[in-house]
Amino acid sequence: MKATKPLGLRLFALLAVFALVVAACSEAEPADTTEATGGTTATTSGDTGSGGGDGEGGDGDGAPVAGGAFNVGFISNITTDNWWAALDTLSSTYNQAYLGNAKTALFTLTNPGFVYVPAAAATDEPVPAVQEGDIWVVEQPVRTDMTWSDGEPVTAGDLAFYFEVVREFNLGSNHAANFVPDVLSVTAPSDDLVRIEFASQPGLATWQNGVGFAAFVPAHFWGPHVEEARAAAADLAASITDEDATQALIDASLANEDPDDDKTAEDITQEDIDAYISDSVANEALTVLYAVEAPMEPSSSSQVFSQWEPGAFAATTSNADYFDAGTENTYYADGSFRVANANRGEDAVYGGEGSGDAIAQYVEGPFVSEILWVEHGTKDAAYEKLSAGEVDYVYDPTGITSALRNELATNPDLNFSVNQTEGFRYLAFNLRKAPMSDLAFRQAAATVINKELVADTVLAGAVFPGYTVIHPDLTSFYNADVPRAGWGDEGPLSEADRYVTAVQILKDAGYTWTSEPVIDVENPDPVTTPGEGLTMPNGTLVPELSILAPGPGYDPFRATFAIWMEQWLNDLGVPVVAEPTDFNAIVSAVFPPQTEESAQSWDMYMLGWGGGDVSLPGTSQVAFFHSREDAVTGGGFNTPGYMSERFDAAADAFESATDVATAAELTKEMDLILAEELPYVVLFRTPIIEAFRGSVQFPAQVIMGGHSGFPNGWPSSVQVSE
Repeated sequence: MKATKPLGLRLFALLAVFALVVAACSEAEPADTTEATGGTTATTSGDTGSGGGDGEGGDGDGAPVAGGAFNVGFISNITTDNWWAALDTLSSTYNQAYLGNAKTALFTLTNPGFVYVPAAAATDEPVPAVQEGDIWVVEQPVRTDMTWSDGEPVTAGDLAFYFEVVREFNLGSNHAANFVPDVLSVTAPSDDLVRIEFASQPGLATWQNGVGFAAFVPAHFWGPHVEEARAAAADLAASITDEDATQALIDASLANEDPDDDKTAEDITQEDIDAYISDSVANEALTVLYAVEAPMEPSSSSQVFSQWEPGAFAATTSNADYFDAGTENTYYADGSFRVANANRGEDAVYGGEGSGDAIAQYVEGPFVSEILWVEHGTKDAAYEKLSAGEVDYVYDPTGITSALRNELATNPDLNFSVNQTEGFRYLAFNLRKAPMSDLAFRQAAATVINKELVADTVLAGAVFPGYTVIHPDLTSFYNADVPRAGWGDEGPLSEADRYVTAVQILKDAGYTWTSEPVIDVENPDPVTTPGEGLTMPNGTLVPELSILAPGPGYDPFRATFAIWMEQWLNDLGVPVVAEPTDFNAIVSAVFPPQTEESAQSWDMYMLGWGGGDVSLPGTSQVAFFHSREDAVTGGGFNTPGYMSERFDAAADAFESATDVATAAELTKEMDLILAEELPYVVLFRTPIIEAFRGSVQFPAQVIMGGHSGFPNGWPSSVQVSE
């Protein structure tokens, strides 16, 4: 049931958002076609039925789970067996995939649907923060019936322990993401109560989706190792002298190739010395903690890490006493999620009313005895092993191309799933200059961009038309009712009607032509004579414009869209040229640092964004479009220079929201505003195709980003038949 990404999701989404541009824009190869089903596409073979099982949980005697092994092929190598390092200095999707199935949190997200539900919390909803003097406090009850795989109880102290280590050792990266500076303390007044103190009233990102998603770490296991790290740090602190620090700083400066950086003892201040000693001591503590080999670290989830053979495989053993074993999960069309466990007498629906068809139904196991995470040095090697039946599924974050899909499809033992990736590709307008600054111009341009034609016909269904910044599979946050340019009441307009509508939009706004487009509504190519001399309402001719787009060698999808957009806009009378441009050159031209002068160098561009924070997707909207994030004045990712009091008000309210329902409604409102005001035209989403043996049954086939996007969403319920 648990589908949260490896801990640290919010850091990835908020602090590394620029990297998403690169990631999202690097998927160049076409994928295959499948019929869309709702927001994603269904598996092309296989069955998504219920998970099976007898509804009984573990019996508490530590007996192994019956069932065979599930062999997962990695397309890269594992680099650590230490959970702390896997979320920091040795962070990688592979390390986190196999080590990320062992811990619980107060709250989590469901698979699929990403609905916010309780995990270790003893309440259905997070306890609201209350003010106590100058601070804000949450006292959140914790369940008392959860245990670690070694039989020790999971307590509030395990969450407090994690906070203490993060702060004491100044852990960064993914560890720090759940404990922002506004979190003053996390303590455990009792085993069943965690007390969290905040410097100010916490918003969702700080409390519910911050500390609320932080891991419970088994203090009884890691406590002695933390003490060893403290002792090592203390020994170093006692032994290192100011003279040692001074000499080390001098040596470091001399090792630098720039002679201007060379230092003598007179150049070293006491502040420099203190900082060096502090950093050295902290690094020593982390070196000791991160070096701990941790097989059989107790788990509160479905998998217990048992073995790592570097260069070969890692193994996780299924936890026979997994707390959620036997839980029945149902994801409904209204975006709600039902969690029922007869043994515990629990049956609740979250995020809606439980109405509409059941999109996915499955039971928590685990149903396999172990998962082997098999290392492969190359992607080709992993898929060779899949074809040969030596692995059951290839964990591949980028998925396979249609060419590889076609090659693998000759093997009758393989099945495939096709889902929409988390990100989207878009056309951005430069709102700092005319005519892009005119909403009527943007509306007319968006109207003639027939994304359905390119996606469904020209590209033969290889991509999915997009309409919103928020992914349609994020049901709680997705607004299906936003206006769609180029659509009427019955769906997409005909080619001719798109031009008729766009011309009327421009006329109503005061645009004129020296020669208006001639449109033949009976003709399959309706613009028989392109418009010429398009003039803005102020009497100025629309200048020749450009669309900066990746070339076909980098991304044939966007290159194809650019060619068609050039034709459509020229037919409308807009003099525009699609310019194939190096990806890095586009990024340099539009992303910070920018000046008022440099920001005038472009008219329109095409790029993409990868997945953001699925628990609070509105954070991406704020980062991309709030006026304070202007690429020129704010150094942010608002590249169009979009300034909207209406949007800013909704964004500010979103950031101040203290409950998920309010945040969801404001996220929908932001998408509505963006669809109306059009700083971007969202163009399409790409598919992710995954291959697995026909004997494998995942709990759900339709999931945003595919199975590799949420590797801790399926180990507890995946099944492998004989």
